[in-house]
This record gives sequence, structure tokens and C-alpha cells, in this order.
Amino acid sequence: MTKKELLRRYIFFIIGLFINALGVSFITKASLGTSPISSIPYTLSIGFPFTMGQFTFVLNMILILGQIIFLGKKFEKIQLLQIPISFLFSFFIDLTMSGLSFLTPNIYTSKVIFLLVGCVILGFGISMEVIADVVMLSGEAFVKAISSTMKKEFGITKITFDATLTISACIISLILFHKVVGVREGTIVAALIVGLIAKFFNKKLVFIENMLRDEAVIATINSEEIVENERMVITIEREFGSGGHEIGKRIAENLGITFYDNNIISLVAQKSGFTQKYVEDNEEKIRNSFLYDFLMQDYSYTKNDLPPLDHLFLAQSKVIRDIASKESCVIVGRCADYILRDRNNCVNIFIHSDRDIRIKRIMDRYGVATLSKANIQLEKKDKERTNYYKRYTNRVWNAAENFSLSIDSGIFGIEESAKIISEIIKKKAKKINYISNAS
Repeated sequence: MTKKELLRRYIFFIIGLFINALGVSFITKASLGTSPISSIPYTLSIGFPFTMGQFTFVLNMILILGQIIFLGKKFEKIQLLQIPISFLFSFFIDLTMSGLSFLTPNIYTSKVIFLLVGCVILGFGISMEVIADVVMLSGEAFVKAISSTMKKEFGITKITFDATLTISACIISLILFHKVVGVREGTIVAALIVGLIAKFFNKKLVFIENMLRDEAVIATINSEEIVENERMVITIEREFGSGGHEIGKRIAENLGITFYDNNIISLVAQKSGFTQKYVEDNEEKIRNSFLYDFLMQDYSYTKNDLPPLDHLFLAQSKVIRDIASKESCVIVGRCADYILRDRNNCVNIFIHSDRDIRIKRIMDRYGVATLSKANIQLEKKDKERTNYYKRYTNRVWNAAENFSLSIDSGIFGIEESAKIISEIIKKKAKKINYISNAS
């Protein structure tokens, strides 16, 4: 990273820092509590002749000291930049609190509006800081220090940390005022939605990454070519019970190429460090996309820490790209069509079928005893795949524009469907000489 790029990133970070402080002040001015990280400074500022910003600085110094204690020799000197950043953040809080002094909402509805506006502003500021990717605020850095030292998930540690701050603020409030002051429903709302808002902005502001990078770096990235080495790859997405696995296997046999489905699990386990059972139990499975995002929202506060399923998807993506670069093959599921979307030699297939045919197949193939159980299993699997595909591709799972060919296996049957697809692939392969042993 050049000095110019670093300067741009720090400028962007400082702007995000100011917006972050503005969001905290908006939430606080709503008089419904404040964000968890600011709950202790705000409560103390009510009981003592010091400002919220000044107490924020003291808290941040304690958190930096905590990082040094937890990390020891692993604490990087660059992280001492948190000290001037904490001072600047504290100054911005006092500045924005003073600037918003005219805001005194009295009606509960207006308070709620101020609270929500503050949460949006705060989420936007957090997103800017994450995109800048220069240094973490002391709160997130402290959480990361604990999670890495104790080998706990960042998200769970962040939730515990926020809860601890909020409870501590309540205890301090009871000691000072004999009642809870400074912690209200707004604190809970901020804790629940700010991460989701930051996550939303993280996705929408991705383009800023290129704006912050040096042109030479962008040119290098854009000039990178995918070396395809005359490999043909067929990806198959499939409705549960449509026979996608069997069709893919027959296509591979017809073309004399390798078939990948469940064997990817062991390859991903080797690459990711996850156990084979964990990969098997969690790949292509998200029951409720919104609920998952809600539970994993705390990961939006940092760029380098990812939820376990995101780590799994990245490892799976690497395995799929490695396979596709080495040999012609058929790959079933796992968003392979999206992962390999930049390859010209990739043919993407979607297999679907009538519901009744799929139900019958599920009962026959998987030994499901009753119609109701088969229906439940079908709904569950399709929903998991839909949510998984949507999360990691931002596409609709069964949309026609995502695929080269969509075929109804209920009409043509397993053998005929595989034969039709194989013939199409052979014609394409013969034209560009991708599969040497295709007849």
C-alpha cells in the first residue's frame, strides 16, 4: 500500500469516525438510551461534571490497556494509533453533542425517529471505517483480542461484550442514582439493528474499495486473466428430489470427465480446517437468511473476521476454482455457477421437476415413509438452498438468466436428461476442443 493510498484511507476513516460520533449523538439525543459501547460514558456523564466524550476517551484507554494485557507480545505497535483515534472520536462526540443541543424531542414518536436516524448514521459510519481498513476502534479491537486469545467466535464475543457494557452501565446507574438512567429501550434497539445496517452498507459501498486503491493496483487486478487451459466445467444446481446428483454423475460418465458432489466435502475439510462433519452439516444450509444475518451482524464491525459459514463458503469456493483450473468436470451445487461465473468454458445447468415426482423420488431414494415427511423434507432442503444461494450470490436460486440450460427431469427422466445435456456439451466441446475424449 503506497503512502497516497494510505492517506486516502485514513481520510476516509476519519470522515467515517465523525459520522460514527454523529450517529451516537443522534441516538443519545433521542433520550431513549444510547448505544451499548457508549452506555457507560453516557451514564457517568450524567452523574459527574465531565462530558460523554471525556468518559469515552477514558473507557477507550482502558480497552487499549486490556488489549495489551490479553495479547502481550502479539500486540502490534501500529495499534497504538488507537490512542489518537480515540481522542479524535471523543472530541467528535462532544462536538456533535454540542451541535445537536437544540434537539430536544418531547414526543415519544419523534424520539423513536431520532433513534432510528441515529442508528442509520451510526451503521453508515461503521461501514466507512471497515472499508477504510486501516485501524480498528478500541472496542472492536478489544473484542478481537479476547476472541483470538480465548479462541472464541468474534460475533459471540461481541454480543457478550456489548451485554457486559450495558449491564455495567445499569449497575453504575443504580449506584449513582438508585434507578436505571441512560439505558433504555433505545440501547436494545441500537444493539439489535446497527450491525444489520452496517452490513447493508458494507455491501452497497463495495465500489469505494477501488476508489481508495492506487490505479496501478486496480490495473493489476483488472489485468489478471483466468487461465482456463482448455477445461470444460459443467455446474448443476438442482431442486431437491429432481435427480440432479444422478444426472450429473451420468453426464460425467458420458463425457469421460470427473464428477464432484459429496467428495467435495472432504476436500473442503482439508483446506478449511473445519471437520468433515461440520462441512457436511453446514454446507448449502441456511434455514432463515434474515435470522442468520441478524445473529451474525456483529461481524460487520470488522473486515478480517468472518462468520464460520462465510469462512466455509470461501474455502469451498477455493476448492471449486482449483478443481475447475485442473480438469474438465461436473460440479453439483454449492453455488459453483456463481463461483465460476468469469470462466468462458463453464456451462451452468438447472434441474427441476414436478413436485409430485420429486416427492415420490424422495420417498423411494431416501426411504422416507410418509408423504407428509417427504413434503417437509422437500420444503426444508429447497428453502436452505434458496437462502444459501441468495446470501452468497445475491441472485434468485432458480432464475433462468443464471443458467445456460434448465431441464425438467420429470418429463425426460434421469437417463434422457443426462443424454440431452451430454450431447449439447459434446457439440460445444467439439467446436472448441475442450474435451479430447468426447465422442
